[in-house]
Formats: sequence, structure tokens, C-alpha cells
Amino acid sequence: MASATPQGANLLYGLRKSKKFTQGWGAQLPVAYKKFWDEWKNQQPAAVHYVPKNGMFQREDLTGLVTPIQNVPLPLIDPPESHEGIWGGEAIVKGFQKRTPYKRRVPHFWVPVLKRSVVHSQVLNEYMAVTVTDRTLDQIHDNHGFDHYLLKTPACDLRSMLAIKLKKKILVDLLAGCPKLAAEPEKQQAAIKEF
Repeated sequence: MASATPQGANLLYGLRKSKKFTQGWGAQLPVAYKKFWDEWKNQQPAAVHYVPKNGMFQREDLTGLVTPIQNVPLPLIDPPESHEGIWGGEAIVKGFQKRTPYKRRVPHFWVPVLKRSVVHSQVLNEYMAVTVTDRTLDQIHDNHGFDHYLLKTPACDLRSMLAIKLKKKILVDLLAGCPKLAAEPEKQQAAIKEF
């Protein structure tokens, strides 16, 4: 069968769709760019708006009925304002709400609570006033600082162009040896060792 086709054995398992980074300019890009693109566009983001269940099936305790577990992510809306702040993976959730049992369900939007807060970047040596959510502040505290939060969190979980640009700026400054901390050599060496 394989000898009957011009492609030979390559066609046995079906046609493979060429990806962006297998041919042309994409194949010549550095591995770091390909890794970032995969992390940003292809990786599954962390579940923020629902609690995922482990396993494939679950059993009801009362009836014994076995049902499959479906961890379907909610459709999220990213408004342009979400890219001007750091929302920590949160977005606007569109759905329906049944407010009373005797009336029809009505469309509803759940919007995260936004706050204006000041964050400090040790590498950039500057304070920034940004729009954040409570989840962002919790993650900054859990990661022991704003720089660690940006560097440890994947791009798909940041969901903000401002956060991705700040992450790039921090990485470029670290590569250059933290030039903004040149006036204080002890802080500069400590920042380079820490990050």
C-alpha cells in the first residue's frame, strides 16, 4: 500500500499538517522564541474560574451513578483594558443567571474586582502603579515579589500584554547585568544572584 502512493510510507499515518516552525522563516528562529510561542499560544492556562476535578469518572455517593468528569474551560472575554493592567489570569465571564425560580434566565457578565496598586520591581529599580486584582496580589505574595511572579508565571497565565512586556524588559535587564542598579553595586550583585 505504501509503495502505491508517491509519498510512500509518510502517507500511511495521514497527512501531517505543517506548523509555523517547521518550514520557512519559522524554522530559522531560535529555540527560545519557539518555546515562548508554545507557552503563550498553545499551552493550556491554569484554571482560574473553576475547580478542575481529577480522574476520568466520578461516582455519586447517594445513587451510585457513574458520570464522566468534564473539565471544560469557561469562555472568557479579554477586553482591551485587561492589557493595560495585570489581572492575574482573570477575565470577564459571560453566562446566564436564574435570579428567581419562576422567571427565565437572563444574560450576565461577571467582572473581576479591580484595584489600583503600586508594585516594585527590584531588577528595574522602579515603582509602578498598575491595575490589579486580589488574585494578582496573592500570587505576587506567594512568589515572594513582583519580579519572581512575572518570571515564574507562564505567558498564557499572565493574559496581559503589559505583563509580557514587563517580563521581557526584566529579562533584557538581567541579561545586561541590571544597569539601573549600577549606582549600588551590592544591590546589583544581589539581584543578579537572586534572579
